[in-house]
Amino acid sequence: MIALNISLKSRSTRQIGAALALGILLGYAALVLGPLLVLSGMMGLILLIVAFTNPEIVILVVLCFVSGLIPARFNPRISLLVAHLQGSDLLLIGLLSVVVFRSLTDKTFRYVKTPLDTPLLLFYGAVVVAVGTCVFRFGINFSDATSEARILMYYLIFFAVTNLVRTRTQLLRLIQGVFSISLLVATTMILQTVLGRSLLLMDGSILRSGERLIRFFHPGTTAIYITLITLICDMALRKHVRCRWLRPLQLLVLGLGLLLVLDRNLLISGTVSLVVSILILRESQRSRLAGNLLLAAGIAVGVAGAFVISENKSLVLFAPKYLITFLDRMSRMFSGAILTSEENLLPRWVEIRYAWAHIVEHPIFGIGLWNTYRPPFEVGDTLRRYIHNAYVWIWLKTGLLGLVPFLWLSVRFLWRGFQHWRDVQDDFLRAASLGFTLAYLGMMISNLVAPFFVQDWSLAIFGVMLGINELIFAHNEATDKHKEGALHGVQQTTTTG
Repeated sequence: MIALNISLKSRSTRQIGAALALGILLGYAALVLGPLLVLSGMMGLILLIVAFTNPEIVILVVLCFVSGLIPARFNPRISLLVAHLQGSDLLLIGLLSVVVFRSLTDKTFRYVKTPLDTPLLLFYGAVVVAVGTCVFRFGINFSDATSEARILMYYLIFFAVTNLVRTRTQLLRLIQGVFSISLLVATTMILQTVLGRSLLLMDGSILRSGERLIRFFHPGTTAIYITLITLICDMALRKHVRCRWLRPLQLLVLGLGLLLVLDRNLLISGTVSLVVSILILRESQRSRLAGNLLLAAGIAVGVAGAFVISENKSLVLFAPKYLITFLDRMSRMFSGAILTSEENLLPRWVEIRYAWAHIVEHPIFGIGLWNTYRPPFEVGDTLRRYIHNAYVWIWLKTGLLGLVPFLWLSVRFLWRGFQHWRDVQDDFLRAASLGFTLAYLGMMISNLVAPFFVQDWSLAIFGVMLGINELIFAHNEATDKHKEGALHGVQQTTTTG
């Protein structure tokens, strides 16, 4: 007994000593590096450990950072010898490292191949070549060139999704997490509109200045749009829902969030997605969707009426103002005003002409990343590397070496989505696969005038949605073949969709 007490006291002493040493080390690091950087490092280490057990949580944390749900000041920028990275970049690199580590060391871990792997790897390979092109051929600084390569790296989160998300529970948690992030972003935008600029709930750079109304330049817009289209598909396909009024209410929140952005291209994309969905849905599914949309309209009228009765005009009047402004922008789009200097069509056409001159000279490899392609349009013009057409951007910067794999990736994703969504047995997963497919189809139209595919506006959401669809189809295929485990031979856990 005496020996046991001595052993326990010795162990306790060692633990106290270790805690003191760790505390001193962290305190010194906080003095040298700053408390925010040290805290971020500790959280990053914890999330790296979580990546082995619950990788979907780390994937969602990355989406929270890049979608603007977590303010940019909490996503520290780290300067390395050869590049400038952010905390979310390190989380992504950590996820990909877990895939490589487990593939090399875990005998029970099998790397998952999908039909999208090859075009995605070829596309990012072209991005790496574009870094070399701008550095060795055009003399661009390497650390500057890697800034654009860092943004496009978020497509590679696809491999973390397809290889680390192994159970149906994880898959559902990931999809529902994407929905939650989008709803939180839209809700924050609505609250910010009601509060005005007196109390900032998000980074001030997201609020455009010089507008009659607050117009959001929000990186979470892409996630809101994708979730909105997916929710519409869910309203059409899923028969049994516990709270029938909840989805129409979510639809209103997401729709209002998109209205605050005042982007016409998203309305056109959404219209295309909705029309295509109506064409491919069965009559009973269209009727179910119409009923849910009527319910959403009824909830909207009820909420507006409640605010009118309560005389809280600040909450009920801002939506009509945005709607009037949006309709005015749409009317100018279909009139001769679209060709005037007040609109942005002519400057974007001039952009394409300047870009095309470089494409003709460098069609295969492009001009590389971080390379200017046009003179300034006005004094202080900082967008000489920026072009509003994503496809011209990819061709200009990476050449046909990058454009062909990217188009291959996009067409392959759409083909698989439209080919397999009907075969998915679970109603919720079927709606998710169709919604992601339709949202991507609409986004391909938007990217003719707004480069969502290449700028850091929640770029990771595309890699996640590509990966989720592949998981859904793999889950369904494994279920059809009566294999043990729905996802890649891993035991399936039961949960409700």
